[in-house]
Amino acid sequence: MTRILIKLAVMSLVLLCALSLAAPTLAQSTVVKVELFPNGDARWTTEKVFSLDTQEDIIEWDAIAAQGRDKYLAEFEARMKDYVARISGTIGRAMAVNDVEVSVEKNQPYAMLDNTSRSYGVIRYEFTWTGFAMTGGDSLEVGDSFVDGFLLSEGDSISFTLPSGYEIDSISPDQYDYKKSYQPQVKWSVDVTNDTVSDVMLFQSGEPSIIMQKTASAAFAIEWWMLIPAMAVSAALGFGAAYLFMNRRPRPVEAPPVPDLIMPDAGTAEPEVLPVPDEGRFLSDEERIVRYLEEAGGQMFQSDLVRKTDFSKSKLSMVLSDLKEKGTIIKIKKGKENLIRLNRPPAEGPKE
Repeated sequence: MTRILIKLAVMSLVLLCALSLAAPTLAQSTVVKVELFPNGDARWTTEKVFSLDTQEDIIEWDAIAAQGRDKYLAEFEARMKDYVARISGTIGRAMAVNDVEVSVEKNQPYAMLDNTSRSYGVIRYEFTWTGFAMTGGDSLEVGDSFVDGFLLSEGDSISFTLPSGYEIDSISPDQYDYKKSYQPQVKWSVDVTNDTVSDVMLFQSGEPSIIMQKTASAAFAIEWWMLIPAMAVSAALGFGAAYLFMNRRPRPVEAPPVPDLIMPDAGTAEPEVLPVPDEGRFLSDEERIVRYLEEAGGQMFQSDLVRKTDFSKSKLSMVLSDLKEKGTIIKIKKGKENLIRLNRPPAEGPKE
């Protein structure tokens, strides 16, 4: 039974990597981001990263990229439409695939510990899946489209950016990370730094699942931008009142100069002490990690960062993922651990 579920879950990866691309190596990681809209549509963005370890890998990847995106786009779009049509027929809801994009890229190499360099090939798939989530009244439900389940391997993740104005009723499975913001984010990933956790996360049919309800709103909802004119008028009135008050006060009578005032010797005056920039400023989680890396010479093992920051492993993994997406750091697999390094050329010294 488990093998059947695994096969079904692997079939669902057609949604993520249906492109038949002769990549030189297995993908090091797959990052899936789903932006959900109130009408049930969703914009999918999937990035598959391939490690190009040898010059032959780089040459083969360059040849693949040189063929252009049109060939891969047509094949990917056809497979996505067939897949979504099958899901639509299974659950009985109208669905479609629109605005498909495929890009094949190669990033710049960076220095490794052994003074060698490594490049990565990146395949990016983007498309809009209309009718992805189930809507009804004030509810919005994600999950029934995953009739084959889902599968995450080592280094993979899938995250859902939820629309604003909804509150979550339930999430399944419960091994997820939650980011609370104007548009909340729910993320599942495989934590390879924990030896007790399997390097594969298998979702059952109907998972991942997120059930939301629209929050009650007033008859006339006030958006933040509607307050800008009122704030501008209030600020102008405040400055005007302060100006009138200052000009209506009686001006102080200037005292006559004191004769024979002995000025102190300029050479003996105490030097002015300037404040240290950023002294006392609260550092964000990302800034703390960057500072610890800089103090350690630009790199640390992820397990050392857990002890240094007192973060939980899941929280540190989320912060590192955000820094990696921004290009601030890079992750290097060293045995069973990840080496976290600031992403900058070898010749550059520590940041000021």
